[in-house]
Amino acid sequence: MKVTTPCEEAYRITIPVLRTAIAKELIERGMPVIKASKIVGISATTYEKNIKEKNGEIEKVLSDEEIKDMIEALVGRILANQTIESTSFCLLCSKTSKKIFNLQSCPLSEKFYLT
Repeated sequence: MKVTTPCEEAYRITIPVLRTAIAKELIERGMPVIKASKIVGISATTYEKNIKEKNGEIEKVLSDEEIKDMIEALVGRILANQTIESTSFCLLCSKTSKKIFNLQSCPLSEKFYLT
């Protein structure tokens, strides 16, 4: 039996899609691909690969109004050079994992932050 946590599953499934979706939003607002990719912690090559291979998942994430609003708020903070609290990304990941990928969301996020 293999024991995994919700965060491990999200890291494997949700995080690559979220990083690419955030980079895509930054690029659509005029940021160069290399800079946007670096900000979200992926290479430009990984960005391009994910856009091709995970485009359906990315579009599903960006078509959800609540998640899109969370991403746009995060992108706005990035563009304004404001600090990004880790809990902001944690909440986004947990919400996306549950709503889009039908994964178990983070128990701490659910208990303290998500309604």
